[in-house]
Amino acid sequence: MASDIIGNPPPQELSETAIVAIIEDRIKRGIYAPGSRVPAERVLAAEFGVSRRFVRMAYTRLIEAGLIEKSHYRRPIVPIKSSLSRYSRAGRDADATALQTIAAVLPSHPVFPGGLSMVAGIHRVLTDLESQYRLSFFDTFHKERPEVLRREAKAIKQAIDDGVAGIIWWYYSDESEVLEIFKSHPEIPIVFIDRHPANLNCDFAGIDDVDSSRAAVEYLMDLGHTRIAHLMDPGNYSTIMERAQGYREAYMARGLPFDERMMLHLDWDDQRMEKAFEYFYSLPEPPTALFATNDFIAHEFMLVAEGHGKHIPNDLSVVGHGNMDRFTPRQFLTTVDQPFETIGKTAAKLLLKRLEQMDDPNSPPSFQQVILQAPLILRKSCKRLPH
Repeated sequence: MASDIIGNPPPQELSETAIVAIIEDRIKRGIYAPGSRVPAERVLAAEFGVSRRFVRMAYTRLIEAGLIEKSHYRRPIVPIKSSLSRYSRAGRDADATALQTIAAVLPSHPVFPGGLSMVAGIHRVLTDLESQYRLSFFDTFHKERPEVLRREAKAIKQAIDDGVAGIIWWYYSDESEVLEIFKSHPEIPIVFIDRHPANLNCDFAGIDDVDSSRAAVEYLMDLGHTRIAHLMDPGNYSTIMERAQGYREAYMARGLPFDERMMLHLDWDDQRMEKAFEYFYSLPEPPTALFATNDFIAHEFMLVAEGHGKHIPNDLSVVGHGNMDRFTPRQFLTTVDQPFETIGKTAAKLLLKRLEQMDDPNSPPSFQQVILQAPLILRKSCKRLPH
């Protein structure tokens, strides 16, 4: 009797149970392969000569039985069970649900949705490609650095313990800790965004921080500025170091004298901007322009400078990095535009490629770093010096 069901009996004899049996048999025989999406309800309804409600009910029973799995906005998928051994964890077995989850660990600032733009880009790729992987977002933002590090460590540990398929990571931890995680868990591919550990062969999606920063500083030079300060974020991440390199290269390219005193590396002090203003304006020849590592510290410094009677841009031209003002009505700060959503899309594609390579034992590992264009956005925070 069962063989008659599997053999597709006449449409009028098909019940919900029969439809479940047919689909289950097709899954077992690989007709609906692991990782693939089952046919749309309307397709099977037409094939079996039943209403879509019958197919929907059958899918519900198959989901409850664990033979197929729900997917956001898309048709259910057949879980990938053949890869379980690759992600085994001490003391427990990783399940198919965990294996089909990608973790995005990054900060989402409440007034600067660059992080959320990245998440949107990742999600867009997963849905557009009808990927079997789902996205789990861990927000690490906090105004206090110790709390950021605590949240990040907790997020990474949870992602690893949950047996995620891969991680997209905008990290704030020390590089030694990042390297330890990267090397200790080779079974979990990691794609870095915005920054990457120095001298590490890894997947990365970001921008050319050296070239974009050099262009920003050269723009100020084109306006007649030669005493250009560089305000650097705390830390020694690749973004900070490479933007400082771009700043130096602009001076070398123009053959202008470079004064190391014009560079200031901030710390985590609450009074850091007041101290920065006092430092720059106590120099024998204070700056006429400033290039900041990112828009946050650029806006912080402008606020303090204006509090001390300095007008932007009449007294000080300012360029930032990140294009934070695109999300606000002020549209004031000249800045380097970081394509956050495109970075997210690129990171997702890199991770899917890495996962595909790991499923193929004959595919040699090949890491890729994708560097995107980051143009300068001209606004009102800069002014040409009078001759």
